[in-house]
Amino acid sequence: MRAVSGFIRPAFLALVLALPAMKPAMALNIAVKGVVESNCFVSVSTDDTSLSTDGGSVTLGDLGERCNESAGYTVVLSSNNGGALVDARGNKIPYTISYDQVDGRPLSEPQVINRLDPQTELRTGSILLSLPRQTVRQGGFFSDTVTITVRAR
Repeated sequence: MRAVSGFIRPAFLALVLALPAMKPAMALNIAVKGVVESNCFVSVSTDDTSLSTDGGSVTLGDLGERCNESAGYTVVLSSNNGGALVDARGNKIPYTISYDQVDGRPLSEPQVINRLDPQTELRTGSILLSLPRQTVRQGGFFSDTVTITVRAR
């Protein structure tokens, strides 16, 4: 037993003397942060369209939309003339518009489509304009401008 004790005592003493020489472990943290900017995009492909004098519907073109905002985005359709085709004398022909959830609605007020999720690939659909059926219309050049806005929420 004395032999073991004679061995343990020097080993213990060596360990105790070595403790101050050991350095504690060290750890560093690196914070990684970044911002991904919201990127919303809208495109329209249109052809020249002729409107029938007796009313009906015509496709104005194809709309493409996307927005990477994680909270989703809105699509707003609005009209410069309050949802009417207007000639130089102020004569009006009201119309309705259809696109996605907006189905045959007038643009007397802006129409808003709420998208709850981001859309990273181009989402496409047709824009349809419908005129009411009338038997007599005044001749002339009628126009309006429809504005489509895609905005992050």
